Amino acid sequence: MPQRIRSLHKSFRDAFRGVAFCVKNERNMRIHMVVGAYMLCFSPFFHLSAAEYAVLLLTIALVLFAETVNTAIEAVINLQAQWYDNLARIGKDVAAGAVLICAFLAAVVGFVLFFHPATLLFIIEYLFSHLFSDFCFWFPCRCRGFLFSFFRSMSANTEGNIAFHRFIRWAGGFL
Repeated sequence: MPQRIRSLHKSFRDAFRGVAFCVKNERNMRIHMVVGAYMLCFSPFFHLSAAEYAVLLLTIALVLFAETVNTAIEAVINLQAQWYDNLARIGKDVAAGAVLICAFLAAVVGFVLFFHPATLLFIIEYLFSHLFSDFCFWFPCRCRGFLFSFFRSMSANTEGNIAFHRFIRWAGGFL
């Protein structure tokens, strides 16, 4: 009987499902992704060359790769060791240590690429000069999100008073 060849679509679907599992279940993966996104967002201020962008992207990818491998190793160890095992602990610790080494070296690369005091001062001045306009933009977004969840909980709640009191407690924080 010939073996069935997996379609490329299914392979990518499974790979994205694995990445989604890491993002959903691993706090450190979310932290690494947010830090990487911030690095990419602030990088135009530093006028990096193509080679520096390549180093930055490879560094971010290396940290994310290490975190996904760490998650896979932990999952396999959890599958095999149903009880406490010293070797299982060592395996998990070594995998976490590999992520720590990658993250530390990524911080060193970030320091080398982004430590320009004049540019850092410009970014700080830019953020503080736009703080008021950003506050005026983000505050309505927060209120809109809360009001959406407030009215959704009111419609799902048989006791409208609970949602109303939750809203009053939230609004009291701004008074």
